[in-house]
Amino acid sequence: MTEMLTRDPDYLVPLRDVERTLTRQMKALQGPGAAPVQRARMANLVIFCNSLEQAILINAQVPEVEAVHPARAILVVGEPSREECDVTARVTVRPINIAGGRAHACAEQVTLHAAGAAVDRLPFAVRALLIGDLPTNLWWAAPQPPPLAGPLLLDLSENAQQIMYDSLGWVNPVRGMAATASWLDRIEQEVRGGRWRVASDLNWRRLKYWRRLLMQALDPASAPGAAESVSEVIVEHGPHAVIQAWELCAWLTRRLGWRLHTGKVSEGVEMAWVFSTPHGPRYVRVRRLPEGPPQIRRVRMTCTLDGKAAAMNLVPEESGRRLAIELEGVDASPRTMSVPPQSAAELIGRQLSDRERDAAFRESMTTAQGMAQSLL
Repeated sequence: MTEMLTRDPDYLVPLRDVERTLTRQMKALQGPGAAPVQRARMANLVIFCNSLEQAILINAQVPEVEAVHPARAILVVGEPSREECDVTARVTVRPINIAGGRAHACAEQVTLHAAGAAVDRLPFAVRALLIGDLPTNLWWAAPQPPPLAGPLLLDLSENAQQIMYDSLGWVNPVRGMAATASWLDRIEQEVRGGRWRVASDLNWRRLKYWRRLLMQALDPASAPGAAESVSEVIVEHGPHAVIQAWELCAWLTRRLGWRLHTGKVSEGVEMAWVFSTPHGPRYVRVRRLPEGPPQIRRVRMTCTLDGKAAAMNLVPEESGRRLAIELEGVDASPRTMSVPPQSAAELIGRQLSDRERDAAFRESMTTAQGMAQSLL
C-alpha cells in the first residue's frame, strides 16, 4: 500500500510535466459537452510528513481540508533515514461540488517523495510548484517539534505566511515546549521584504471550547469571587495529550494572574507547579491517565462558591460532542456547551482562513515555556 505513493506508473510523472498533467486531468474530468471546470484554489498548502505510512493517512484527509478551504495541496514526504530515492511526483485532480451541485470545480494535489540525501532537494521542487499570487501555508505534520526540525523546515517555510503544527503526541514534551515559545518569536520576526508570518498549534485550536466554557464559569457575573478563590487546578488527560493539557493550564493561570514559582515532574505520571498570588500559593497538576483517547478528560478547580468550599469539574460528554461544568459542594445545574466535530482536517481547513496572530496563544506559550524550564 505504501508503494502506491511512489511507484505506481499510473500516478508518477516527471517534475517538469506536473503542470501539464494537472491541466490534462482537469480537462478529463470535464467530459464532452460539459461546462468548463474551474480550478478552486484560495491558497498554497504545503504538507510535510516524514514517513509513507503517515502520508497515506494525511492523503485521505486532504479532500476534507480542500472542502473547507480549497487550495493547491503539495504533500511532501521526506524520509532521510531510508535508502536514497530521488524526488518523484504524483498528481491528483479531484472534483469539488459547489452551487447545490449545478456546477463543480477541481482541487489539485501534488505528492512529492524523496528519501536519504535527496530529501534536501524537496524544498526546491516545492518552490517550483507554488502559485505565486496565492498565500502559502505550511502544515508541519511530522511528529517532532518545529524548533527541533532543523533546516528543512526553514527551507520549506521560506515563502510561507503561516506555519501550522500539531503538538499532539510529542515524544519529549518538556524539551519541545521549552523550545517552542522562542521559536515562535523567531519564526514570526525573521521575515524579509515586509511580508508577515504566523505560527499556530492545532492543539490550541482544539482547546477553543474548553477555554470559552471556563471563561463563562469563572465570570464574576455568574460566579462572584470564584476566580479569586481558585486554589488548585488539576487537569487529567489521556496518553499523548500532555501538551494539550499544558497549554490549557498556561492559559488559565495567566488569566487568573498567577506567577510561576517552582515545578517538578514525575516521569509519565504527573507534572506539578506552584504559583504565587496575593492570596497565597496556588497549585497546578497535570496528570496522565493510563488509557483513553488523546485528549483532556477532566479539569478540576478547587474554589469557593457562595461562601462554601466547592469545586468545578469541566468534563467532556457524549463522546466529546458536549462539554459540561459540574459543581461540587453547591446545589446547581451543570453548565453545558456543544462542541462541533474537530478532526485534524477540519482544524486545518479552519486555520487556513484564520491567519491573524493570536495574542492569547502567544502569551500562553510564554507562560508554558517558563513552566517547561522549571522542570528541566
